[in-house]
Amino acid sequence: MSKARGRLFFQRLARALRTQDWVAAGIEFTLVVLGVFLGFQLTQWNDDRQSRAREVSLMLNVARDLRDDMTEMDDNIRNASSRMASLDHLLRLSGGWNPPAEFPSSRFIMKVEQAPPFKPNSGYTFGIETFVLATYDGSRFAYNALINADGPNLVRDHARLSEIQKYYASVDQLLTFERGLAESRFRVLDSMQVEGLSAVDGASFERVALILGRSPALRAAIENHWFYTNRQVIVTRSLRTDAAKLVNRIEVEYQR
Repeated sequence: MSKARGRLFFQRLARALRTQDWVAAGIEFTLVVLGVFLGFQLTQWNDDRQSRAREVSLMLNVARDLRDDMTEMDDNIRNASSRMASLDHLLRLSGGWNPPAEFPSSRFIMKVEQAPPFKPNSGYTFGIETFVLATYDGSRFAYNALINADGPNLVRDHARLSEIQKYYASVDQLLTFERGLAESRFRVLDSMQVEGLSAVDGASFERVALILGRSPALRAAIENHWFYTNRQVIVTRSLRTDAAKLVNRIEVEYQR
């Protein structure tokens, strides 16, 4: 209400009260209160509409990042599976290799992934298979925007928000694990160098297998790297499954 209109209202109200025109005064007062209420409701509706539009935009951006994650994780699983097959093939060539079906730990039993068949016509040498390491990069721009844009208050579905937060906590665990995987690769490369092998010298699997027979340190490094690679496949596949479930739920809920 403008100042001029406000003054006019109070003048009419005062005049109605002086003449004891209670009906006119009541109507004037009711109209003003109703106008203020409707104005407030319109402002609140517009704010809610903008908040919902912002929520939808943020959540669909998270879904797009998740789909990019899934594509990247598919590539990493293929890379790790190929490396695991090569390590398994090498260890079998050297003899005495019988990988366990599971590893017991202090908290739980860690399952072991079955090594995929080795592809002798892939053209990869053992050195290249060891050297190439694809790890998770991912994108957290949408998630960071969600958290920093008052997302916990914007997102009405708190269960979905909690699911997103748990997913990115699992991403952090994968990143921590992959740092250990990278260190394992360096140990293999260092042990190879001690034996006169490099990642690019084209040494055949058969030649490296013969060297393993007289180099317990290199064999141990390769066995450990096989275990790390095995865990990379399992952990990445599990996270990829979580991402697929989460992105489907977000898109069903927000693409309406």
